[in-house]
Amino acid sequence: MTTVIAASTALGSATNFVAGASFEDPRNRAYARVLLADAVTLALAADTVPGSTELFELGAGEGDHVAWFSGRGLGAADAVQANAAAVCARFQDDTEMSSWSHPGSFVVPAAVAAGIETGATYGEVIDGLIAGYAMTVWLGGEGEIALAMMATGRRPSPNFGTGGAAAAASRAARLTPEQTAHAVSGALLVGRGSLHSVGAGGEDWRLHNPGAARDGLLYALAARAGMTAGPGALDATNGFLRMFAHLDDVPAALQHAPTEHMIRDVWTKALPTLGDNMAVALAARELHQRLSGAPVDQVTVRMNEHFARFPGTQSKPPYPSITSALSSVRFATAQLLTHGTLTFDDYRQRDDSAVCGLADRLEVVPDSDLDFRDAVVTVTSNGVEHTCRASELPETYYFRDADEQRSVTRELLGNGATGIVDAIFAADESTPCSEVLHPALREFHAQR
Repeated sequence: MTTVIAASTALGSATNFVAGASFEDPRNRAYARVLLADAVTLALAADTVPGSTELFELGAGEGDHVAWFSGRGLGAADAVQANAAAVCARFQDDTEMSSWSHPGSFVVPAAVAAGIETGATYGEVIDGLIAGYAMTVWLGGEGEIALAMMATGRRPSPNFGTGGAAAAASRAARLTPEQTAHAVSGALLVGRGSLHSVGAGGEDWRLHNPGAARDGLLYALAARAGMTAGPGALDATNGFLRMFAHLDDVPAALQHAPTEHMIRDVWTKALPTLGDNMAVALAARELHQRLSGAPVDQVTVRMNEHFARFPGTQSKPPYPSITSALSSVRFATAQLLTHGTLTFDDYRQRDDSAVCGLADRLEVVPDSDLDFRDAVVTVTSNGVEHTCRASELPETYYFRDADEQRSVTRELLGNGATGIVDAIFAADESTPCSEVLHPALREFHAQR
């Protein structure tokens, strides 16, 4: 007998949203294309990270899907894992602060793979993107669940990621509301990943989100084939909230279904560093330009209190691994104030004496009045103070339009990659999804 998951429950209202809501706001549909273009761009630029590319296609088999980084033909589950690994390789995948996660590396590959596997149109894949991002935002409970989860030592991205990926895949594959409920319910209970990985400077986080993306896709395809999940996956005694966040009650934020506008809570990252460091890094880069080579004598950084206490942000030199530098607000600030750049060439040279000296002595002050996209950096140079506040910088550093995404893609991949972005933004929604991405990827790899 088929198990019924009640639509009146919090999770039921959310999965009904995923399966049946109409996503009609053109701003949301346009922004979904920006986030798709950002994810594919980052995947194609993943070769800038030493030692990561070998992980992208572990255990991969042949099929009709495409590994974005290499152009290799793969099966659906292998493709979603390979593409998720490539999207997150630069530590630059998009960020969302209700869930404290990076949904681009699990939502986007899962939606695309499900769409291609089931013959979806491009519009149906965009629906999947909106649904997957919204589900991820909703699961974070306006930060309450994410913060509770982190208090247990769990990393939010791969623990919310299974549910977000399952939602994205379910909608792209046109699952019924009941099938969607089973897919998301099953996926919610298989999260993984500890905060220790990034905080300790390890590279093992690179397989967190890829595993979550793969599981989310597989749960959606399994539900489509008839798999059922038990009721109560969100809030039962051994459900998601208790097992992963040690919460006994369903937070108030989950009493209402997700909305399509939640996709616009997601922000892209202008630089490859921990999302917690982004506002500080942008302010430091701006100050480098204003100082025009003048010496930096003292530095005080004021940043969001939660970010200042996140594992790894306060790491001082030496930096034994790339991740130890990627996560450090001290390294990012010192590198940008000293040289004005933050690239993987800079990370390879993370023992630069001038950068390490400044990283060691700068002061970081947690500030509960600063939100997630704000920070204040004050530099003393030749006895004069210079201050930059991140909230005064262009908002487009966080929220891009199509033209800005083209510029980012061109900067990372060269002019030859603009055809991929053009295809993503110009394609009619009635076009089969595989006919949007695959020809553009083949052309890119042919001339790469």
